[in-house]
Amino acid sequence: MKFVSSDTSLENLSMINLNAVVNGNISTEGSLRVDGIIKGDVTAGGNVILGNGAEIHGEVKATNVTLGGQIFGSVFVTGKVVLEKNSFLKGDLFANVLVVEEGARFEGKSTMERDEKNS
Repeated sequence: MKFVSSDTSLENLSMINLNAVVNGNISTEGSLRVDGIIKGDVTAGGNVILGNGAEIHGEVKATNVTLGGQIFGSVFVTGKVVLEKNSFLKGDLFANVLVVEEGARFEGKSTMERDEKNS
């Protein structure tokens, strides 16, 4: 699994491990790595990374999202979304940059807005 950002600091990384199921919303100021299942909304000040087999059933708000698993809900990011091979996103997508690898599936609408301050 790839990080979208160069910030690989583990001190601000929260993890939902394989076989864990979270029923409820999650909010963190840092980044979140998900290998289990979340049934609720996710808000992260950093990146959200979903491993293969991971699922989020709810809205996701983050700086960047790397999707190796599945999201069933809208995704709002200020940076980049990467839909990796075999990933699935069912919901609307709002991002500045979208990368779709061959084999990824996406059902929804996408809106991409360039950040004029950084162009």
